Amino acid sequence: MNARTCGAGAPARVTSEAKPDRGKADTILAAITRSFAVLIAVLQEIFDESAYKRFLERSQLESSPKAYAVFRNENDQAKSQRPRCC
Repeated sequence: MNARTCGAGAPARVTSEAKPDRGKADTILAAITRSFAVLIAVLQEIFDESAYKRFLERSQLESSPKAYAVFRNENDQAKSQRPRCC
């Protein structure tokens, strides 16, 4: 083990050669955060969570099993009236 020493025989202070650029790290973190926010929004649309929230706001209802049943009936009727391809 070859330790570096200063002129007085004391161990030399080791400094890191490159410090990460904080601005670049913040930019990367912001991009990752936005990506996860988009992913969550997409999953909420796929699983009808966003549609249910919009239904509750439109109907001015609180979330409950009865409100969800009304939402499902309304949603199923709307889907059945759409024309199907093939």
